[in-house]
Amino acid sequence: MSYLSFTDEDHLIIKSYEALVYGIADYLGPECEVVLHSLHDYNQSAVVIANGHHSGRKIGAPITDLALRMLKELENSGAKQSKSYFTRGKNGQLMKSSTIAIRGKDNKIIALLCINMNLDGSLSNFLNIFSPNQLLSPENNVKENFANSVEDLLKNTIETTIHEVDTSQEIPHHNRNKEIIRLLLERGVFQMRDSVAIVSNALKISKHTVYLHLRNYNNNQGED
Repeated sequence: MSYLSFTDEDHLIIKSYEALVYGIADYLGPECEVVLHSLHDYNQSAVVIANGHHSGRKIGAPITDLALRMLKELENSGAKQSKSYFTRGKNGQLMKSSTIAIRGKDNKIIALLCINMNLDGSLSNFLNIFSPNQLLSPENNVKENFANSVEDLLKNTIETTIHEVDTSQEIPHHNRNKEIIRLLLERGVFQMRDSVAIVSNALKISKHTVYLHLRNYNNNQGED
């Protein structure tokens, strides 16, 4: 059964949500099942599933009766994009669920993103997902700058990077600016407008020097 005559654009839109499925599941942990349903074929609508052990479903599973009901409610509401509710899983576990409409051309619903959180799972396991501990690797235990403007973002990132380099015992002083600029480049700072001028002011060097370090670094990368 085909719900819509899908265009190539519709298929690309649905495919673009695949990473979101795994991202949500990774963020919320193993007690959260996430399913992406393509409405191109109700009989095998599940195109991506993360943590499918909660329902026992696999890719190619059909759409559920409840998902069909949520679809109707979303279609009839017009502007509404999601519907949250409580339900029971296959083994009777209490689930907090949300169905989110994914729209294609002409605002037609072409897919559903369904999130099912098992509320009967272990509370300690759930809390551990959101509790940093000594087992976290350094790359996962990072500081994030929540700035209100581009200027604040650049200032905070530059200050943090300067402090990181200045407190390192492994970076010789004559390589200080070069290392700071390298780190700022890797952290995407130079994608921002006016970043070269702001960095040169912070380091008290000319913009020409900043550009020189950037060119040297990019040339060295190209030789690898």
